[in-house]
Amino acid sequence: MNRPAMKFTRVGSAAAIVAAALAATMPASASVVTFAQYFQTDGALQQWSITTSGTTTTVTASGSVLFQFSGVSGLPFAGPEGATFTLTATSTQVGNCGISCGPGDSYVQPGYAGSFAFTDDDTAPGTDLLSGVFSVTGSPATTGAQFSSSVGGTGGSFNASATAGNLLQLVLTSDYLSFIGQTEEDASWSLSSLLPNFSTGTVTGNQAYPGGEFNAAGSGTFSSNPGPLSEVPEPATFVVMGGGLMGMAWVLRKHKKATQCGVTKA
Repeated sequence: MNRPAMKFTRVGSAAAIVAAALAATMPASASVVTFAQYFQTDGALQQWSITTSGTTTTVTASGSVLFQFSGVSGLPFAGPEGATFTLTATSTQVGNCGISCGPGDSYVQPGYAGSFAFTDDDTAPGTDLLSGVFSVTGSPATTGAQFSSSVGGTGGSFNASATAGNLLQLVLTSDYLSFIGQTEEDASWSLSSLLPNFSTGTVTGNQAYPGGEFNAAGSGTFSSNPGPLSEVPEPATFVVMGGGLMGMAWVLRKHKKATQCGVTKA
Protein backbone atom coordinates (compact mmCIF):
# COMPACT_ATOMS: atom_id res chain seq x y z
CA MET A 1 0.00 0.00 0.00
CA ASN A 2 2.94 2.24 0.46
CA ARG A 3 4.42 1.58 -2.98
CA PRO A 4 2.68 4.53 -4.78
CA ALA A 5 4.04 6.96 -2.21
CA MET A 6 7.49 5.38 -2.54
CA LYS A 7 7.33 5.77 -6.33
CA PHE A 8 6.50 9.47 -6.01
CA THR A 9 9.36 9.97 -3.56
CA ARG A 10 11.94 8.27 -5.76
CA VAL A 11 10.93 10.05 -8.96
CA GLY A 12 10.77 13.31 -7.03
CA SER A 13 14.29 12.70 -5.74
CA ALA A 14 15.52 12.12 -9.28
CA ALA A 15 13.93 15.36 -10.46
CA ALA A 16 15.49 17.20 -7.53
CA ILE A 17 18.94 15.86 -8.46
CA VAL A 18 18.62 17.06 -12.06
CA ALA A 19 17.19 20.42 -10.95
CA ALA A 20 20.12 20.91 -8.60
CA ALA A 21 22.57 20.04 -11.38
CA LEU A 22 20.98 22.53 -13.76
CA ALA A 23 20.84 25.21 -11.07
CA ALA A 24 24.56 24.81 -10.49
CA THR A 25 25.20 25.70 -14.14
CA MET A 26 23.16 28.93 -14.05
CA PRO A 27 24.21 32.38 -12.76
CA ALA A 28 23.53 32.89 -9.06
CA SER A 29 21.63 36.15 -9.66
CA ALA A 30 20.79 38.55 -12.46
CA SER A 31 22.65 41.85 -12.45
CA VAL A 32 24.42 44.15 -14.89
CA VAL A 33 27.84 42.70 -15.72
CA THR A 34 30.64 44.40 -17.67
CA PHE A 35 31.93 41.47 -19.69
CA ALA A 36 34.23 43.04 -22.29
CA GLN A 37 36.31 46.10 -23.14
CA TYR A 38 38.64 47.26 -25.88
CA PHE A 39 41.47 49.72 -26.48
CA GLN A 40 43.13 50.92 -29.66
CA THR A 41 46.54 49.42 -30.39
CA ASP A 42 47.66 52.99 -31.11
CA GLY A 43 45.89 55.18 -28.59
CA ALA A 44 46.60 58.37 -30.55
CA LEU A 45 45.23 57.12 -33.88
CA GLN A 46 41.89 58.77 -34.62
CA GLN A 47 39.76 55.84 -35.77
CA TRP A 48 36.42 57.62 -35.40
CA SER A 49 34.95 60.09 -37.88
CA ILE A 50 31.71 62.10 -37.52
CA THR A 51 30.41 64.09 -40.49
CA THR A 52 27.09 65.61 -41.59
CA SER A 53 25.68 65.92 -45.10
CA GLY A 54 22.38 67.74 -45.29
CA THR A 55 20.36 66.33 -42.40
CA THR A 56 22.16 62.98 -42.15
CA THR A 57 25.04 62.55 -39.74
CA THR A 58 27.31 59.55 -40.31
CA VAL A 59 29.58 58.00 -37.70
CA THR A 60 32.23 55.52 -38.81
CA ALA A 61 35.10 53.82 -37.00
CA SER A 62 37.63 51.18 -38.02
CA GLY A 63 41.07 49.96 -37.07
CA SER A 64 43.19 47.56 -35.05
CA VAL A 65 42.34 47.13 -31.37
CA LEU A 66 42.97 44.93 -28.34
CA PHE A 67 39.74 43.26 -27.23
CA GLN A 68 39.33 41.43 -23.92
CA PHE A 69 36.55 39.50 -22.20
CA SER A 70 36.26 39.71 -18.42
CA GLY A 71 34.29 37.63 -15.95
CA VAL A 72 33.40 35.01 -18.59
CA SER A 73 34.82 31.51 -18.08
CA GLY A 74 35.09 28.62 -20.52
CA LEU A 75 36.52 30.66 -23.41
CA PRO A 76 39.24 29.16 -25.67
CA PHE A 77 41.61 32.06 -24.96
CA ALA A 78 42.64 34.33 -22.13
CA GLY A 79 43.93 37.89 -22.13
CA PRO A 80 43.62 40.52 -24.87
CA GLU A 81 42.90 39.42 -28.42
CA GLY A 82 44.11 41.39 -31.43
CA ALA A 83 41.04 42.33 -33.45
CA THR A 84 39.66 44.54 -36.19
CA PHE A 85 36.98 46.97 -35.07
CA THR A 86 34.34 48.40 -37.42
CA LEU A 87 31.31 50.58 -36.74
CA THR A 88 28.90 52.50 -38.92
CA ALA A 89 25.82 54.47 -37.87
CA THR A 90 23.59 57.26 -39.13
CA SER A 91 21.10 59.69 -37.62
CA THR A 92 18.78 62.24 -39.19
CA GLN A 93 17.95 63.82 -35.83
CA VAL A 94 19.09 67.34 -35.02
CA GLY A 95 21.34 67.68 -31.98
CA ASN A 96 20.32 69.48 -28.81
CA CYS A 97 22.54 71.93 -26.93
CA GLY A 98 22.23 72.91 -23.30
CA ILE A 99 21.70 76.64 -24.02
CA SER A 100 22.63 78.07 -27.41
CA CYS A 101 25.30 75.78 -28.94
CA GLY A 102 28.03 78.21 -27.96
CA PRO A 103 31.62 77.30 -26.94
CA GLY A 104 31.66 74.83 -24.06
CA ASP A 105 27.94 74.13 -24.31
CA SER A 106 26.78 70.52 -24.00
CA TYR A 107 25.62 68.70 -27.14
CA VAL A 108 23.58 65.49 -27.57
CA GLN A 109 22.43 64.00 -30.86
CA PRO A 110 20.09 60.97 -30.58
CA GLY A 111 18.46 58.54 -33.01
CA TYR A 112 21.46 56.63 -34.42
CA ALA A 113 20.91 53.28 -36.14
CA GLY A 114 23.80 51.06 -37.15
CA SER A 115 26.06 48.16 -36.24
CA PHE A 116 29.53 47.30 -34.95
CA ALA A 117 31.83 44.27 -34.89
CA PHE A 118 35.08 43.06 -33.37
CA THR A 119 36.61 40.37 -35.59
CA ASP A 120 39.44 38.26 -34.18
CA ASP A 121 42.88 38.64 -35.82
CA ASP A 122 44.72 36.57 -33.23
CA THR A 123 43.88 33.11 -31.83
CA ALA A 124 40.96 32.38 -34.17
CA PRO A 125 41.19 34.74 -37.17
CA GLY A 126 37.86 35.72 -38.68
CA THR A 127 35.66 34.74 -35.75
CA ASP A 128 33.13 37.13 -34.22
CA LEU A 129 34.38 38.20 -30.79
CA LEU A 130 31.45 40.57 -30.35
CA SER A 131 29.07 42.36 -32.68
CA GLY A 132 25.89 44.31 -32.27
CA VAL A 133 23.03 46.03 -34.06
CA PHE A 134 21.18 49.06 -32.72
CA SER A 135 18.11 50.69 -34.21
CA VAL A 136 15.38 53.23 -33.58
CA THR A 137 12.40 51.17 -32.43
CA GLY A 138 10.44 53.96 -30.75
CA SER A 139 11.05 57.63 -30.16
CA PRO A 140 14.40 58.73 -31.68
CA ALA A 141 15.01 60.65 -28.46
CA THR A 142 15.01 57.48 -26.37
CA THR A 143 15.95 54.61 -28.70
CA GLY A 144 18.89 53.95 -30.96
CA ALA A 145 22.36 55.23 -30.07
CA GLN A 146 23.36 58.79 -29.23
CA PHE A 147 26.46 60.91 -29.63
CA SER A 148 27.42 63.35 -26.86
CA SER A 149 30.11 66.01 -26.72
CA SER A 150 30.65 69.67 -25.91
CA VAL A 151 30.98 72.47 -28.45
CA GLY A 152 34.68 73.07 -29.05
CA GLY A 153 35.55 70.10 -26.80
CA THR A 154 38.22 67.44 -27.26
CA GLY A 155 36.13 64.34 -26.69
CA GLY A 156 32.73 62.79 -26.31
CA SER A 157 30.87 59.52 -26.10
CA PHE A 158 28.79 57.21 -28.23
CA ASN A 159 26.26 54.97 -26.46
CA ALA A 160 23.79 52.30 -27.50
CA SER A 161 21.74 50.58 -24.82
CA ALA A 162 18.58 48.56 -24.34
CA THR A 163 16.34 48.45 -21.30
CA ALA A 164 13.68 46.05 -20.06
CA GLY A 165 11.06 48.12 -21.89
CA ASN A 166 12.91 48.11 -25.21
CA LEU A 167 14.45 44.68 -25.81
CA LEU A 168 14.93 45.03 -29.58
CA GLN A 169 16.93 48.26 -29.61
CA LEU A 170 20.35 46.64 -29.10
CA VAL A 171 21.13 43.05 -30.06
CA LEU A 172 24.52 41.54 -29.16
CA THR A 173 25.98 38.42 -30.79
CA SER A 174 29.23 36.48 -30.54
CA ASP A 175 30.72 33.19 -31.69
CA TYR A 176 31.73 32.57 -28.08
CA LEU A 177 28.91 33.96 -25.92
CA SER A 178 25.21 33.35 -25.40
CA PHE A 179 23.00 36.33 -24.56
CA ILE A 180 19.78 34.34 -24.01
CA GLY A 181 17.57 35.79 -21.30
CA GLN A 182 19.03 39.29 -21.34
CA THR A 183 16.88 42.15 -20.10
CA GLU A 184 19.47 44.87 -20.66
CA GLU A 185 22.46 45.44 -22.95
CA ASP A 186 24.87 48.33 -23.21
CA ALA A 187 27.66 49.37 -25.58
CA SER A 188 29.52 52.48 -24.50
CA TRP A 189 32.41 54.21 -26.27
CA SER A 190 34.56 57.03 -24.95
CA LEU A 191 36.04 59.33 -27.60
CA SER A 192 39.10 61.56 -27.38
CA SER A 193 40.31 63.98 -30.04
CA LEU A 194 43.81 65.44 -30.44
CA LEU A 195 42.33 68.84 -31.26
CA PRO A 196 39.39 70.77 -29.75
CA ASN A 197 37.61 70.49 -33.07
CA PHE A 198 34.04 69.45 -32.38
CA SER A 199 31.78 72.14 -33.76
CA THR A 200 28.19 72.63 -34.84
CA GLY A 201 26.77 73.85 -38.12
CA THR A 202 23.87 76.27 -38.51
CA VAL A 203 22.28 76.85 -35.10
CA THR A 204 18.52 77.26 -34.69
CA GLY A 205 17.62 78.10 -31.12
CA ASN A 206 19.51 75.48 -29.15
CA GLN A 207 19.64 72.86 -31.93
CA ALA A 208 22.21 72.09 -34.62
CA TYR A 209 23.82 69.29 -36.59
CA PRO A 210 27.54 68.54 -36.19
CA GLY A 211 29.54 70.91 -38.38
CA GLY A 212 32.72 70.09 -40.26
CA GLU A 213 34.38 66.77 -39.43
CA PHE A 214 35.14 65.49 -35.96
CA ASN A 215 37.83 62.77 -35.61
CA ALA A 216 38.69 60.92 -32.42
CA ALA A 217 40.36 57.91 -30.85
CA GLY A 218 38.17 55.55 -28.87
CA SER A 219 37.84 52.88 -26.21
CA GLY A 220 34.77 51.01 -25.05
CA THR A 221 33.02 48.77 -22.55
CA PHE A 222 30.15 46.31 -22.97
CA SER A 223 27.71 44.99 -20.40
CA SER A 224 24.52 42.97 -20.11
CA ASN A 225 21.96 41.85 -17.55
CA PRO A 226 22.35 39.02 -16.83
CA GLY A 227 25.97 38.53 -17.90
CA PRO A 228 26.53 36.30 -20.95
CA LEU A 229 27.53 32.64 -20.74
CA SER A 230 30.09 30.74 -22.77
CA GLU A 231 28.49 29.02 -25.77
CA VAL A 232 30.37 25.80 -24.92
CA PRO A 233 29.75 24.46 -21.38
CA GLU A 234 32.84 24.22 -19.21
CA PRO A 235 34.19 20.77 -18.23
CA ALA A 236 32.99 21.39 -14.66
CA THR A 237 29.48 22.00 -15.99
CA PHE A 238 29.52 18.65 -17.80
CA VAL A 239 30.63 16.94 -14.57
CA VAL A 240 27.81 18.47 -12.53
CA MET A 241 25.16 17.69 -15.14
CA GLY A 242 26.57 14.21 -15.69
CA GLY A 243 26.44 13.52 -11.95
CA GLY A 244 22.81 14.60 -11.86
CA LEU A 245 21.85 12.36 -14.78
CA MET A 246 23.72 9.39 -13.27
CA GLY A 247 21.87 9.92 -10.01
CA MET A 248 18.55 9.97 -11.82
CA ALA A 249 19.43 6.75 -13.68
CA TRP A 250 20.35 5.04 -10.40
CA VAL A 251 17.07 6.04 -8.73
CA LEU A 252 14.99 4.89 -11.71
CA ARG A 253 16.88 1.58 -11.87
CA LYS A 254 16.20 0.91 -8.16
CA HIS A 255 12.55 1.81 -8.69
CA LYS A 256 12.29 -0.61 -11.63
CA LYS A 257 13.75 -3.48 -9.59
CA ALA A 258 11.40 -2.77 -6.69
CA THR A 259 8.44 -2.80 -9.07
CA GLN A 260 9.48 -6.09 -10.65
CA CYS A 261 9.88 -7.70 -7.25
CA GLY A 262 6.40 -6.55 -6.27
CA VAL A 263 4.90 -8.08 -9.44
CA THR A 264 6.71 -11.40 -8.91
CA LYS A 265 5.56 -11.72 -5.29
CA ALA A 266 2.00 -11.06 -6.30
